[in-house]
Amino acid sequence: MCSALETLSLPCWHSITLMSDKFGTIPMWQEAIDRKFFNAPGPQYGRAEFDQLLHDFAAISSDTPAIAFSEELIRAYPEAKVVLVERDIDSWYESWMNGVIANTYDPIVTIIYTIDRWFTHPLGKVHKSTFEGWLGIEGPEDAKRVSREKYREHYALVRRLTPPERLLEFRLSEGWGQLCEFLGKPVPDVPFPHLN
Repeated sequence: MCSALETLSLPCWHSITLMSDKFGTIPMWQEAIDRKFFNAPGPQYGRAEFDQLLHDFAAISSDTPAIAFSEELIRAYPEAKVVLVERDIDSWYESWMNGVIANTYDPIVTIIYTIDRWFTHPLGKVHKSTFEGWLGIEGPEDAKRVSREKYREHYALVRRLTPPERLLEFRLSEGWGQLCEFLGKPVPDVPFPHLN
């Protein structure tokens, strides 16, 4: 989806942005997580803070940690359109468990996370604390138990919070047509991206 949005000239924030952290936002994301989920002092984040976190990006991927702030982002940007990408829950679950969860809680990654306090630890902490605060996940067993339910809850939340005129429920297999119409963009002369 990020690649599709960028093809439409909408630079898209994705958690991979944190890998380079050229904007130095990891501490700010951690502060937002701590305030929302762990009762850290200070106000909840609003538009001013999200403007700092998102810089000149025109779109946000539903990726960690941004996805845990869907309610705040929908409220902070009342003019924004929301594309809710529908996925088969079983294929999503397999990808989530074998990719995100397996990598996050991998024993070798955990050792690196513990040793490298400079980069890996802050980055890993953003993800782990998001999973813990937002989903109640502290390891693979928790993820097995709650992930499908949390997936459904998230989709219900986005549907409930987003005015119908701002919401597109979209399947990647639909290609450009409906997405471009919703976003007011011309259909590009390239195939819809299919990336892993």
